[in-house]
Amino acid sequence: MKIRKLITYAALLLSTLSLNAQENAILLKVNDREVSADEFKWLYLKNNSGEQYTDADRYLDLYTRLRLKVEAAEEAGIHKRTSFKSELEGYRKQLAKNYLTDQEVIDRFLERAYERYKTEIHALHILIECPADAPPVDTLIAYNRALNIRQRIKLGEPFESVAKGASDDPTVNINGGNLGYFTVFQTPLPFEDAVYNMKPGELSGPVRTSNGYHIIKVQDRRQNQGRIKVTHIMKATPPGSTEEARAKAKHHVDSLYMLLQNGADFSTLAKNNSDDMMTAANGGELPWFGSGEMIHEFSEAAFRLLRDNEYTKPVKTVYGWHIIKRLDKQPLPEYEEARKYLQGRLSNSYLQSISRNAFADKLKKEYNYQLNNNALEWFYSIADSTFRYGENYIINERIPRDLLYSFASEKCSIPEFASFIEENGSRAPDNSSEIFINTLLELKVYNHLIEYENSILEDKYPAFRYLMNEFYDGMLLFEISDSLIWKKSENDSIGLKEYYNTRMEDFVEKAEARARIYRISAEAGRRSERKITKAIRKHHDSPDYYREIMDVAISGRDTLVEITEGSWKRGENVLLDNMRWSTGLSQQHKNNGIILVDILAIKKDSYKDFEDVRGKILPGYQKYLEERWINELRNKYRVTVNAELMEKLKSEIGK
Repeated sequence: MKIRKLITYAALLLSTLSLNAQENAILLKVNDREVSADEFKWLYLKNNSGEQYTDADRYLDLYTRLRLKVEAAEEAGIHKRTSFKSELEGYRKQLAKNYLTDQEVIDRFLERAYERYKTEIHALHILIECPADAPPVDTLIAYNRALNIRQRIKLGEPFESVAKGASDDPTVNINGGNLGYFTVFQTPLPFEDAVYNMKPGELSGPVRTSNGYHIIKVQDRRQNQGRIKVTHIMKATPPGSTEEARAKAKHHVDSLYMLLQNGADFSTLAKNNSDDMMTAANGGELPWFGSGEMIHEFSEAAFRLLRDNEYTKPVKTVYGWHIIKRLDKQPLPEYEEARKYLQGRLSNSYLQSISRNAFADKLKKEYNYQLNNNALEWFYSIADSTFRYGENYIINERIPRDLLYSFASEKCSIPEFASFIEENGSRAPDNSSEIFINTLLELKVYNHLIEYENSILEDKYPAFRYLMNEFYDGMLLFEISDSLIWKKSENDSIGLKEYYNTRMEDFVEKAEARARIYRISAEAGRRSERKITKAIRKHHDSPDYYREIMDVAISGRDTLVEITEGSWKRGENVLLDNMRWSTGLSQQHKNNGIILVDILAIKKDSYKDFEDVRGKILPGYQKYLEERWINELRNKYRVTVNAELMEKLKSEIGK
């Protein structure tokens, strides 16, 4: 049995070693820099995922050239520059964010949000104010008060009258507790969770948020109305306005409505008459909005408009009178489009909190996080009210040297956490010793986990390592190419001129003829042909040639000759290309009439001037410099390719 086990273990060990060897097999070596087959394969597939791709052998050659240039850049010390290190570190921080959050949690949260986003809720609420850090006694008083208010409504008191008398919401005197229609991320999450799990007509129990306790009644649920773009004219009657002011505003808005009915321009009326100073100059135009983003009466009136350019009768809100014109409307978008909007609406701090907590839990489990509960109890015991409310957070009594927690290869001692409390105590709520210490411990552990995880990203995630290598190489490639190729070629006038002299044949200005072409119509008849031809031969050199020829060529309403004058290079005019160029008049007979060509001047083939073609020469010169440089690098650095491994790789990727 023991022998069989030993054989099995040996086989497993060999299999593991073989697998690791395959994963770490070196495909390419340029000087001392080794590139594994896995890294090359990852790069190849990443950069050749479309229909058009470079075959593997060609890509290997291109990649080898890149590695040669990077080798030269490192030898020049570019990677040691402070600016280079700073840019590389900035990129790493940005890239690491994707590996230091739990994206799956965010995705699930946003998917649930989209399902809710499809529905709009109309709700009423009463707030009993109670801060999140309120003492337990005050919290209980607020909770009991919420229960009593709920009971009054259950016994038949109108919700609005109870709200106006009991709610701590400062807007209650304006809206009577009526929130109108709203959707996701427009109320605190516990509030949202409650209403999306209620039916129309249902009354909630006390719902706790950071503001206090809420009693909520859901009035209605409906499909999301989408988003709308409107312009409006407003006559303001803010709360506290006199009856005279209200009557004057109503009269004014009615007269504006009559002007619109008689064909007046909405935008002009808004500019000249609207009391909304933020939008009047723009013709009353408002940003796009959805339900819950504008006051209820305004929003409902806008969404009742069925067509673009349709406008409402005067609409009353607590802020005054409005005439609303619809400009455009968008339906509920598909998930991918809505995701960007929802993510933008969601508080970044809240989204980070969701992701952070989930990611910390995941890492704790992965790295076997262990907490010394006795040490934690000791911290609870010293964090009394005197300590929490003091001017500093220095622990004056003897601090044990024991371990507080550990994970992976990392440890945190009690003195280390005591120092953390001293530096960060002001960041924790101070209403109880447990909450105070637990908040700081959670922050310390999270920071420690992230710091550790960040330090091992290259080893843990090959894709991260490959991306960092690719960016590092790309930065070096740019710097060395800019220095030795691009800037050099632009400033090297002597070298550029020498390159031009060896390739002058590529910059020849083709011969050009300036000519006048006479086409006599086939409808002219022989007699007219002879007369027109004679006139052309006689007057083609005359300054007044056109009048002299046309006197003969115009017959009634018909013009029997067409005259075209211009300059043509070889290859631009078939007629000129098929004849020998010499100045003077020549005649040709075609099926559709007689053609006479008068070549007025000829410009022979010539080399283009260097300054005229400098911009066209530059790319070629840069390529020439690059090829010369690559040849030098191939002679300088040793390049080794595992040909057998390359063939296996080609069969794997199929290209």
